[in-house]
Amino acid sequence: MSRTFLLGVGTLLVATGARAQIGRATIQGTVFDPQQTVIQGAAIRVTQTETNTVFTTTANETGYYAVPGVPVGNYTVSAEMQGFKRGIRSGIVVQVGDQAQVDFQLEVGAVAESIEVVGSAPLVDTASATVGKVIENARMTGLPLNGRSALALVVLTPNVRSHAESPHGFGDRGVLVSGFSVNGGPSGANNLMLDGSSNVNPRAGDANVNPAVDAIQEFKVQSGVMSAEFGYTAGGVVNMVTKSGTNEFHGSLYEFLRNDKFDARNAFAAVKAPFRYNQYGGAIGGPVRRDKTFFFYNYEEWRFRRQYTVVGTAPTDEFRTGDLSRLLDARGALIPIYDPQTTAPNTAGGGFTRQVFPGNRIPASRLDPVSQKVLAFYPRPNRTPTDPFTNANNHLANLGAAKNAIQMSAKGDHNFSTKNRLSVRYTAWTHKDDNGGTGNGYFPDPVIRTRNDRYQNKNFNLTDSHFFGASLINEFRVGVVRNNFPFVPATVGSSPTRAVGLPASVPDITMPGVNMPGTPNLQSFPGGFGTINGFLTMDVRQLFNSLTWIKGKHTIKFGGELRQNMYSINACFQCSGVYNFNARLTGNPQALAGTGSGFASFLLGAVADANIDSNVGTTNPSFTQAYFVQDDWKITRRLTLNLGLRYDYQQVPGERHNGLSNFNGNATNPNNGLLGRLEFAGVDFGRTVIDPDFNDFGPRVGFALDLTGAGRTVLRGGYGLYYPLTHNFATDFGALGYRGNSTVYAAPGGNLDFPAFLFKDGFPSPVVLPIGNRLGPSAFLSGNVTSDERLGRTPYSQQFTLTLQHQLPGQVLLETSYSGNRGTKLRGGGYDFNQLDPVNLSLGTRLNELVPNPFAGRVPGAFGGATITRQQSLRPYPYYNRIGIANPHMANSNYHSFLLNFEKRMSKGFVMLASYSFGKLISDGINGFGFAGSELVNQLDYQNGKFDRRSERSIEATDSAGRFVFSSIYELPFGKGKRFQSSSGAVNRVIGGWQVDGVLTFQTGTPLPIRGANNFVANRPNSTGTSAKLPAEQRSTARWFDTTQFVNPPNFTFGNVSRLSPDVRGPGIRNLDLSVIKTTAITERVGIQFRAESFNFANRVNLLAPNTTFVPGPDGRNQSGAFGTITRSRDARVVQLALKLIF
Repeated sequence: MSRTFLLGVGTLLVATGARAQIGRATIQGTVFDPQQTVIQGAAIRVTQTETNTVFTTTANETGYYAVPGVPVGNYTVSAEMQGFKRGIRSGIVVQVGDQAQVDFQLEVGAVAESIEVVGSAPLVDTASATVGKVIENARMTGLPLNGRSALALVVLTPNVRSHAESPHGFGDRGVLVSGFSVNGGPSGANNLMLDGSSNVNPRAGDANVNPAVDAIQEFKVQSGVMSAEFGYTAGGVVNMVTKSGTNEFHGSLYEFLRNDKFDARNAFAAVKAPFRYNQYGGAIGGPVRRDKTFFFYNYEEWRFRRQYTVVGTAPTDEFRTGDLSRLLDARGALIPIYDPQTTAPNTAGGGFTRQVFPGNRIPASRLDPVSQKVLAFYPRPNRTPTDPFTNANNHLANLGAAKNAIQMSAKGDHNFSTKNRLSVRYTAWTHKDDNGGTGNGYFPDPVIRTRNDRYQNKNFNLTDSHFFGASLINEFRVGVVRNNFPFVPATVGSSPTRAVGLPASVPDITMPGVNMPGTPNLQSFPGGFGTINGFLTMDVRQLFNSLTWIKGKHTIKFGGELRQNMYSINACFQCSGVYNFNARLTGNPQALAGTGSGFASFLLGAVADANIDSNVGTTNPSFTQAYFVQDDWKITRRLTLNLGLRYDYQQVPGERHNGLSNFNGNATNPNNGLLGRLEFAGVDFGRTVIDPDFNDFGPRVGFALDLTGAGRTVLRGGYGLYYPLTHNFATDFGALGYRGNSTVYAAPGGNLDFPAFLFKDGFPSPVVLPIGNRLGPSAFLSGNVTSDERLGRTPYSQQFTLTLQHQLPGQVLLETSYSGNRGTKLRGGGYDFNQLDPVNLSLGTRLNELVPNPFAGRVPGAFGGATITRQQSLRPYPYYNRIGIANPHMANSNYHSFLLNFEKRMSKGFVMLASYSFGKLISDGINGFGFAGSELVNQLDYQNGKFDRRSERSIEATDSAGRFVFSSIYELPFGKGKRFQSSSGAVNRVIGGWQVDGVLTFQTGTPLPIRGANNFVANRPNSTGTSAKLPAEQRSTARWFDTTQFVNPPNFTFGNVSRLSPDVRGPGIRNLDLSVIKTTAITERVGIQFRAESFNFANRVNLLAPNTTFVPGPDGRNQSGAFGTITRSRDARVVQLALKLIF
């Protein structure tokens, strides 16, 4: 363990150390007498209604008091002072991250007398500049929620954009949070927190666990000017709090279900695909010991079943026996099959000759036994082929995919005293994917189906809060994140290779992969990434400590956080090999066209080439440290300043056993004296490739100004600088020399007219294991290498906001704001460092000419010959092919937005939230920090590589110019306790308990990337100079934009179409989700609830993006009929039913 990390641990422990604690809230205020003079020494008592937990403090010399670190919930606050009547404020609702302002004006009188005021704290925030919105459990359980993922409701907040094709999909890890961005930040670069601890998959930015809706109290999405205790984001922070037990037992039992019979057919589907979805579970919480110890437990399972059809080509019975007398091409002409055993030198000329099989029939004695056993797994034809000559598409399979998940969460809270409280939570989430087969489900037999993914994620949190008197509060927290992904194909342990007859030279792990292109066009057999075997683990261990000190008008909080990140993988991708069969080995060597068949070569077992992987084993540990100080200075009753400073240090991951390599373009290769070589950790450099960045200081400056002094109109704003988590994995699937590079078995002597070996014989030589730094500096000359930037540059985000809040009568909040985000050094897509300088493109066709090679004889391989192309000779390193720069931090972004928010808190059974945002996001190419990121930038998309980043500047792929979201919960005014009720209990049960809830969304489309060109260097066409945008009345699924406005660029020039079109956008979203709920009371404490939910209630066809691939014809114009057409849409109307017992 590093000395730096140990020093950090010591610093944290010394800080045994108001702003709300992370995951909690603060209640604060000032005590006055009738003349508005502050009262020093007033005794403050804060009582949580649900648990009777008491917090006490005393107003200081300025009359100010603060009680930080209180759990979210309902509170009663009292203030008393000798000579004054006791003041009581009840019904105070405190949400996560709140700084609830509860002031008192005490009246002269006896303490025994009291004056109670019932009502919540003000809706406006007079204490901080943070832009945020809380989503309470009432919204999660009331609003229609497909997939039952609470995180799906982040889109209710004003400055969030969701970019998933289906807003209610079922992600492998509970939710793919990379699909949304906050305040213009990159997708997947948000900080997700659960009870104050990390809840982020450290590699991909996904949620580690996604607790059940019935286990969540609330969450808050915040951005802009946040406290210095918050970091690790380039967009926003999602701060989620789980439920705790109370003095009363509460809980629920429930089941939600979906069935395709209730759903509408998708506009582009011929029939509805069979679908079943069941989600069931329960939750219970209550006291272990009243006022002292509490528990909460939730357990949930869900089952997802979908059927689908796959059309493919299956070998006929006569083909299986070797009878290829009816092997025809698309014109009906016979494809002759030649015997590879008869290959002989051509005595009449060059090359080789072969004899054709008599009658185009392969004798049974020549059929390879391994091929025959593999062939047995192929299905037989069951439908009329679409082509009578080639037998194409003669098989239809009805297959299924299944997803199962189990989620549990257990939490305990204990009050040791009024000064010390402890909270412990453990959440586990297990997910299993049965992928239903390989090759798009073509092989349904479970023996050979693809890997079944099992995700086993765990999250642990321990929080201890200690009050050292009225002005000093310490919070200590431990967090653990565990992501465990075992990749286990169903064949492991069943001796799959032996079952098909492969010899012992082939590792017996998975079924072999088989490729045989040509006619018949059969589906490839399992193998490759789909049958990856091994495991991947990603862990985070977190320590956090903070000390809050209340001094006069200052609430000062300082502390730090330490994290140990660990990424480990040990896996192979082609564990038992991939075997390729081609038409050449059964074709006519003198005239290959129209002869031979990959299937015939497969029947004979004539392998053209093969490759096999060995396991990859790599472990990448790293440490991050953060230290902060935050001062919330209440200068006057109306003005508060939020001043903070945070320092982050992110250690670059190394490989535990020095299993790293990197290309260094500035080092001389000692073997040949050429500039540029492969270097290895522990030999040529230290344990890490990238130098650390020690300059990550993040200031925070904000203000909140009560414009009238009445606590109803507040102007807030400020600036904050943030550093997202980066360098979160080093080698991924292994560095060059250490990863499980494939052992390749090719034709002997490179003569492609002879097989590499026979299928039945297995590999002709042992599998070669990676040799690490023994490769030496000359490895991969004439080939491809990868390189990381040596200079560590942590990305950063500068956010700035200005907000005006005004509270209207009836618990209504109106808010308007400007918000901006400037991203610098963000992760861009990889590019080729060895790219030809664009100035040389003026040479045109001369680039393809052969010129003398100045490195002849000094470099092995293709670039060591007597001549090379002029293009290759002009590259920075002519003796290498591609030098890939992975994850360069060279992208920049700019985001500006206007936000309007209208919120009504619950009163008279009605609550609503409406938000509108209008903004623009511009970048020069951001690579999202997660799996589903923004527009990727690579050699093709990023046409000018390292030479001209400015030309890539455009509207970003995640930009939606306008978005409006309206959500509401409305309890109908009928039944007991409502405006319209009956004296009959039976009637009240029928007319009462009805609730109608909904979410209405309007969102503009995102800009489209026009791709495709054919002129040697471009991957984008030229524009004719006229916009391709069509008037709304002319747009259709057959022609979404004017495809005639694009032409192929001249040879050896880049297309002038921007990376993303500023004016041509995809379809927007207009969607209404609606739920109707009926709750019937069985007893005073028990009720049963039935709910019907409809997603896309109006069954509107919300189109997905059109085809944007431009295919130039001979005249340079588009010749593709698919270009500009739309063939997919979001889900049609979906219905979900549920029954819930509530107690």
